Amino acid sequence: MILALTPCPCLDRTLEVPHLRPGALHRPKVASERAGGKGLNLARAVVRLGGEALAVAPLGGWTGAHLRRLARREGLPLLGLPGPATRLCHILLHPGGPTELYEPCPGQGRRVLRRMAEVLPQGLRVLAGSLPPGVEPLEALRLLQPFAVDSSSAFAAALEAGVGLVKPNRAELAALRPGDPLEAARGLFQETGVRILASLGEEGAVYAGPEGLYRARGPRREGNPVGSGDALLGGFLWAWERGEPLERALALGVAAGAANVGRGGGEVDPEEVAALAQEVEVRAWSS
Repeated sequence: MILALTPCPCLDRTLEVPHLRPGALHRPKVASERAGGKGLNLARAVVRLGGEALAVAPLGGWTGAHLRRLARREGLPLLGLPGPATRLCHILLHPGGPTELYEPCPGQGRRVLRRMAEVLPQGLRVLAGSLPPGVEPLEALRLLQPFAVDSSSAFAAALEAGVGLVKPNRAELAALRPGDPLEAARGLFQETGVRILASLGEEGAVYAGPEGLYRARGPRREGNPVGSGDALLGGFLWAWERGEPLERALALGVAAGAANVGRGGGEVDPEEVAALAQEVEVRAWSS
């Protein structure tokens, strides 16, 4: 089972507008709500693919109660723990691309993480999303003991601590090590021994690990890409955990990221993912 540890979940509200103009009145055409946060998106992708996942997150206030109801309604396994008021986040969809407005993560970070650590069942732990204020990344890693980390605030600490895998996006990878993504991923793995799975948006992903250096390119899709990196990681770990060869896990991960485009939030269709995986080109690069 994949445990998606989400210290800072959010109630996502997605609004679609024909244009976005500062100072103007906007009347959204579509409004939807979803239990959100990187970990919940990842767990959603795993469950949709037929895997077993559990999102673990602190919830509080009316937003937390509503998030819990939404998760229950869609059948998303969620272990909600007492916490401060859950933040509210807005995603504005318009022709220029998605604009995301995220409220800051609430406090009580140490208490939240200790509570999470006390109740975690057995499973492959993934720390996903922002850390609460006042929590040092190394402290969070010590408490939660994750295998994989997808948190911009904890990548450097995760490499230092020697976790199993980190999943930065293109910008986050460049912040860790500037340069060509393939060379950056290879250099980080060689220096730290931590597997690097970097999502590159429309260009797929790169992977560096004990199996070698790989580049995966998939079909380009148009639509709402929010959560595609979470779906990519979810698809990869789902396949990897059940013993699929690395190339197959990469293909399924990139396909899941592509299938999420147009839906958002880690919402994928397993038949579409299987079909898209046939279009993904996975290439091993020599060292």
